[in-house]
Amino acid sequence: MTNIEKLREDLAYVRAAADRSDGVPVRSIYLLWAAIVLCGFTLVDFVPNPRWINLYWLIASPAGFAISLWIGVRVSLNAGQADRRQGIRIMSHWLAFMVTGVLGGLLVAGGHLNGQGIGSLWVLLLALTYFYAGLHFDRRLLPVGILVGLCYPVTIFVEGFGWTISGIIIAAALTAQAFLGSRKQNASI
Repeated sequence: MTNIEKLREDLAYVRAAADRSDGVPVRSIYLLWAAIVLCGFTLVDFVPNPRWINLYWLIASPAGFAISLWIGVRVSLNAGQADRRQGIRIMSHWLAFMVTGVLGGLLVAGGHLNGQGIGSLWVLLLALTYFYAGLHFDRRLLPVGILVGLCYPVTIFVEGFGWTISGIIIAAALTAQAFLGSRKQNASI
């Protein structure tokens, strides 16, 4: 066997191992969004003025996105798994969710949807976004997407504390993934 053939086999092995890698679970990002969701969803049931809820999400969403981006880049660099193209794909995925939700706000501005309806639409978009993230980036997010999808009708039909119940369920799912994902990663080391 020549050195070139051996080098090709070694590169193929490394590439296959990299392709099988689940990536680095970022516990702090899951926990950050669990806290943001729990606080924001609870506001809907307990704060009578929707302006405060809108202000919360206007600040929390972009701040959470920026913090998540910063944490993700740092963790990837520290783990030696920095892949710029993959990072841009993941960032674009979540950015598309946020932009789509903001554009959904035009339904309210045009009088086609009320404030409560746009919140439920955001939950539906979030379910789809987590589900697609599970399909394309990290399989551990599939159950989160399914649970968020189950929360969508809760936000519509459960009177009183539907939003709080949904926030608790989503925060619990994200928290569980934060710890289950890291345990799975540690088991493979």
